[in-house]
Parts: sequence; structure tokens; C-alpha cells
Amino acid sequence: MNRGKKLGIIAAVVVVLCAALYLGGLWHGRSQVNAQKEKCLQQLKDSENRRIAAENSAHLLKARTALFQTLFDLDQRNFGLANSHLREADVPLSKLNAASLGIDKAQLDELRSEIAGTNIEVAIDLEVQRNRIYQIERRLDNLIPKPAAPAVMSPPMAAPPPPTAAPQATPVTPESK
Repeated sequence: MNRGKKLGIIAAVVVVLCAALYLGGLWHGRSQVNAQKEKCLQQLKDSENRRIAAENSAHLLKARTALFQTLFDLDQRNFGLANSHLREADVPLSKLNAASLGIDKAQLDELRSEIAGTNIEVAIDLEVQRNRIYQIERRLDNLIPKPAAPAVMSPPMAAPPPPTAAPQATPVTPESK
């Protein structure tokens, strides 16, 4: 074979080899990109779930705050503000995503209708109205799911065995010598 044909064959082999390596690297890189894409999508779902949980928590806290403000206004005999704060308690409850919290939708709707049906009136004895607001607040608290408490401390370890009594040395006296 002449030298030109050898160089042509070597060049063709190098080009085919380079193309094969390029395609192998491209395939390998795409598999890593797909794995990263799946990981990012999972993180996005997790962050979306955390966002929904945080929004629900904020709505519950707003409703509780409005109920406590209602009680405060009632104690101050400011009946108009007490009524408006009571109505404000219903707004965040309407925005709750009951399914994601595991709250029974029927109980939530019943609580909302009770809030809507409650009207604080001017009265000398506020005990009945105060107890009604407390009852609504307790029912709301009972609807709020309680998170599982993480272990704060590790479980107690077994107590170390008591020390054995060391033999007591007898004092050296001139008589014992």
C-alpha cells in the first residue's frame, strides 16, 4: 500500500473513532441531564408542598388571630370592631386547602357557617357571647392537625452499674506493727 492510502485509512478510523466518542459522550451527558431534571422536578414538588403547608398554616393563624382580636374587642365593649374581626376570621378559613391539611371539609364548612351566623350584639352580660367565641376558637384548634413531635432527646441509656465498694485500708498504728 502506498503512503497516501494508509494516511486516508488512519484519518477515516480517527474520524469514525472521534464520532463514536462524541456520540457516546453526548448520550452519557443526556442521561445525567435527565437524572438532574428528575431530581429538580422532585425538589420542585417538595417545595410546592411546603409552600401550600405554609400558606395553610398562615391562614389558620390569621383566623385564630381574628378570633382572639374579637375576644379582646368584646372585653373592651367595642362591639362593632368585634363583629368585623369575627367576619375577618372567615376570610382565611375560606382560603384553606382542607384536603392538604387532612381536615374534614364538612367540619370546616360547619365552622365557617357558625362564624357567619354569629352576631355580636350590645349587651351588659358578655359571658354568653364570650363563651360562644371561645367555643368557635376551640373548634378551630381541634381542626388544626398536630404535627408529630420530633424526638428532642435521645432515649435514656441504661444507668451505669454502681461502683463496687473498694476495700478500705486499715490505718497503720504502732500497735499493728
